[in-house]
Amino acid sequence: MSRVTYRDRQVTLVGRRVSPDKPTKMVVKAGAYEITLDKIGGEAPSPIEYLLASYAGCLNIVGEIVAEEMKLKISDLKVEIAGVYNPSKLMTGVGERAGYKELSVKVFVKSNADLEVLNEWLRRIRERCPVEDNLTNPTPIKSEIVKL
Repeated sequence: MSRVTYRDRQVTLVGRRVSPDKPTKMVVKAGAYEITLDKIGGEAPSPIEYLLASYAGCLNIVGEIVAEEMKLKISDLKVEIAGVYNPSKLMTGVGERAGYKELSVKVFVKSNADLEVLNEWLRRIRERCPVEDNLTNPTPIKSEIVKL
């Protein structure tokens, strides 16, 4: 069996504030698509809500890849993710960490496979999901200021 060799890929997104009178609202260009973000309770989902949405979407995509490899038929799938965070650090600079303290994931799946097989399917998904990998492992971040 031959194996495909993959190379590193770079993903670049560019975000810009919508307007000076809406300083928390931003539109991010992702390829041909635009993603609108705002603060919690604003006019669009917040970045931390999008983080959970990214995770749910990634579990779905990787789930389909793994199901094909395992020859499983998944006829329906729903992902529910709940996250607990404390806004103190965000709002005051003091307190617990700014990010989620805990995430709880429920994967509802309709399949003719038994529970043991589906648990193995989920284990493989979690092992290969890029979003989960970034949530559970440190990723070095380089940042710089570029004056407009």
